[in-house]
Amino acid sequence: MLLVFAVVGLIFTVDRYIFRVKRHLNLPPLVDIPEDQMFRHPRQAYETALKDHGRIIRVLRRGRIEYIVDNTLVTDVLANEADFSFEKGTLSLLNMGILLHLPRSFVGNLDQLVYDEIIGKIELTMDKISPIFYRVIGNFQESVIRAPSTPVDVTNMVHKIMSEAMLTLIMGKEYTSEQNIDSVHHISREVAALAGIFDNTNTWARTFPTTWRICNWISIMCFSIPYYFFRIARQAYKELSQLGEDFGTHQDRKKGDRSVMFFFAQRYIDPKTKKIGFLDKLWILFLLLGLIFASVHQTAVVMIWVILEIAKRPSDIPGLRKEIRTETCSDGTERLTYASLRNAERLDSFIREVMRMKGDTLSTVRLSVRDVKLAGFDIPKGSYVIPLASLSNRSQEYHGYDAEQFVSDRWVGTGKPAIMAGPGYYPFGLGRFACPGRTLAVSEIKLAVLLLIEHLTPTLVGGEYEVLDPLNVVSVAPKGKVLFVPLANESGKFTDQGTKSFHI
Repeated sequence: MLLVFAVVGLIFTVDRYIFRVKRHLNLPPLVDIPEDQMFRHPRQAYETALKDHGRIIRVLRRGRIEYIVDNTLVTDVLANEADFSFEKGTLSLLNMGILLHLPRSFVGNLDQLVYDEIIGKIELTMDKISPIFYRVIGNFQESVIRAPSTPVDVTNMVHKIMSEAMLTLIMGKEYTSEQNIDSVHHISREVAALAGIFDNTNTWARTFPTTWRICNWISIMCFSIPYYFFRIARQAYKELSQLGEDFGTHQDRKKGDRSVMFFFAQRYIDPKTKKIGFLDKLWILFLLLGLIFASVHQTAVVMIWVILEIAKRPSDIPGLRKEIRTETCSDGTERLTYASLRNAERLDSFIREVMRMKGDTLSTVRLSVRDVKLAGFDIPKGSYVIPLASLSNRSQEYHGYDAEQFVSDRWVGTGKPAIMAGPGYYPFGLGRFACPGRTLAVSEIKLAVLLLIEHLTPTLVGGEYEVLDPLNVVSVAPKGKVLFVPLANESGKFTDQGTKSFHI
C-alpha cells in the first residue's frame, strides 16, 4: 500500500512540476483561424495572422498544434538540423511516425538510394525511361488527332507515364505488365491517402482527425497496399532470392538494362552465403515502395501544374518550342537527351516560376528535437514548426517589385535553375534534406512538356483550372480541361524507340 501511495505521489509531483514549467513558457500567441478560411483561403488567413500577431504563431489544425513562422525565420528552422528534424517532422505529420522506430533510418536510406542509383546515373536513368514518354505521349497525340475538338483531362496520361517509367527504372522492364502498372498507380495513391494528403478535402477527416487517421491507417496498411503491392513484391522477392546465388549469370542477363533494385540489392548480398537475408529483402522492398510513392505521385502533381499553366499561357509556347533540340543517340535514333533537356533554360525558368507561384503555404515541416528559443519565444520539444512558404515565394526582397506576378522568363540567365533551393524558394525543401530526386523530377517534366508542345498546342478550356485543395497544392494536383490542337497540316506519332514519324 505504501508503494502505491509513493508512486501516486511521485506522479503527482512530476505532473505539477511539468505544469509549472509549461505555465511559465513564453509561447507564441495561439491564433484561432476559422476552418472555412484555413482550408479555402489559407494564404490570406495565415499571412494575416502572422501580420497581426508577429513572426511566430500557434495554430490548431486537424487536432494538432502547429507553430507557423514567417519568411525571416526560414533558414533558422529548415537549415538547423540540430534543433529541428526533417525526418521526424515529415514522417510524423504524414502519419508514418512508426517508421522512426525502425532500426534503420528510412529517410536516410531512401536518400542514399536515390543519390547512388538514380541521380548519380542521371544520363543512364533518362535513357531508360525516355522511350516510355515518347510512346505514351505519341499514343496520346494520335488520340488528339482522331478527336481534335475534344477537351481532355491530362491526369490519367501523366499518371500512366510516371507509373510505367518509374516501375521500369526501379524494378525493371520485366515488371511492366498492365496489371503491375495499374498496381503502381494505386499504390502511389494509397500511400498518399495514408499520409493524409487528401484529408483537407474530406469532412470526416477534418471533423474527427484522430479517429480518421487510425481507421484510415488500418484500412490502407492492412488491405489496400498489401493487395496492390503483393503482385509486384512476390515477383521481386523471388528475384532477390535468386540474385545472390546466380549473381554472375544475372549480371550478364541484365547488362545494359539493370534496375535500381538490382544495383541497390548488391550491397546486401552476404559474401559468405551469397544470399540476401530475409529481413534485408523486406527492407529493400519497403524502401522501393517508398521510392515508388515519392517518384510517381509527387512528380505527377507538379507535371500537371506545369502543363495546365502552359495551357493557360499559349503565348509562351513558341519560345518554349525553340528549345527542342534532339541529339543522335548511340543506336542512331534522334532523341531528347538529358543534355538537351538540361539546356532548355526557358522551360526551366517556366517550371521554377510555376513552383514559386502555384500557391504553396504549409509545404515543409520540421519537428523540434528539444526545447528551442526562436525569435524570443519558447518552442517546446516535439512541436511541428512550419514556415509559411507563400511569404518567401512572393517576397519582394527575393524576387523584386513584381514578385506577385507570373513572369515565365524571370530566371533565364540568372543561373538559378528550377532545382536550386534557397530561403526565397524552397518547393523542394532546404538544407541537407532537400529533395534528392528533384533533378530527375524536373528532367521528366521537361521531357513530357517538350514532347507535348512540339506538335500540339494546348489551350486551357475557360482559361482557368480548379485548385482542389488550396492548403495542400504541393501534393494535390489542380483539375482542368485542355484542348490540344495539332499544328497546321501536321500529324504523326512517336515510336517506341524514341524516333518520330510524321505525315505532312
